[in-house]
Amino acid sequence: MRVCHVCSGHSEDDGRVFHRQCVTLAEAGYEVHLIARSARHEAYSNRAVSIHPLPDPKSRQERLARRWSVARMAASLCPDLYHVHEPELIGPVLAVAGPHPVIWDVHESYLDVLMDRHWIPKWARPVVRTAWDIRERQLVRRCAGVVVATDLIAPRYRAIHDKVLVVANFPILSEPPCAVPPSNRAPSCVFTGTIAPNRGILQVIQALAVLKRRGTVVMLHLAGKESIKGFIERLIVESDSLGIRDQVFDHGFLSKAQTMELQRKTSIGLVPHLPGYGNNLAAWPVKMFEFMAMGLPLVYSNIPNHLEITRGLEVGIAVDPTQPGLFADAIERLVRSPEAARAMGEAGRRAVRERFNWDVERARLLGIYDEILKN
Repeated sequence: MRVCHVCSGHSEDDGRVFHRQCVTLAEAGYEVHLIARSARHEAYSNRAVSIHPLPDPKSRQERLARRWSVARMAASLCPDLYHVHEPELIGPVLAVAGPHPVIWDVHESYLDVLMDRHWIPKWARPVVRTAWDIRERQLVRRCAGVVVATDLIAPRYRAIHDKVLVVANFPILSEPPCAVPPSNRAPSCVFTGTIAPNRGILQVIQALAVLKRRGTVVMLHLAGKESIKGFIERLIVESDSLGIRDQVFDHGFLSKAQTMELQRKTSIGLVPHLPGYGNNLAAWPVKMFEFMAMGLPLVYSNIPNHLEITRGLEVGIAVDPTQPGLFADAIERLVRSPEAARAMGEAGRRAVRERFNWDVERARLLGIYDEILKN
């Protein structure tokens, strides 16, 4: 069976799309094609997945404008099943799919995301949200199935469709485990993923300044793309004004392998997402599970979805992310109590081995493919 994963904004190296889903399907014997962003110009194969490159869009408008050409590219591959990963593509792909089934993969709570988008005027956000709510409901009913990334996103789609499956972005156990950080390594924190105002990074920088005043110097490593042009520069200016510029390192966007290597070299994983943003409250941060798999103790937000993940696990310290002083207290506690930090890191690794891993999710993904294609 030939299947095609269709993206416009996601990259060829995306953790959910390529490393988890496409590779899993290829290993199960499917002929897998992936349309995704790439620096390459010609189609190529990676881990038995045929990748069809798209250039990086120069703007949001360009990305939206090419949605029909991306859908036609997918149709030209004549797949038996389409798996769509972006909202602007679901309509065009359904239009070209003909009798072939389409799976809609919901990575985020898009109704909440629309209310947070800085490029949509505030007055227009409720209108855009309502329009997408109506349009998505129409499109979902035409899909063969819906795959969602978290339990918190699922209820919306279960009210619309009778085939909705949660496939979470849990770590892949076959990936190299973390080496325990040596005790003589300089204290360091890491944040990976989208660099955005709602991720609490500004508050972390302020916390590092508090720690420096207390006599504790902690490095911060950032890796990811900024959501708003100039935001990383704003963080650098803030760190400079607080006298900690030499403690903040921006690594830019890294591949999955490079991200894992960076995580291995640090000692604390940060998940400082701020409350008050709908998608923050619906998401299961991939970085949270990746840090746990790496054996990193966490300092994370005390918002309900984060607390639900860590309940009873003792994998880190939950704090109010809006309070830099509390963040500083938590980081300082881990720095000054290396044995406690090591125990939390090991608890995280154990939780991933026993519960939060891709093995269970792999079976769910293959199950929905088998069911849809048989029908």
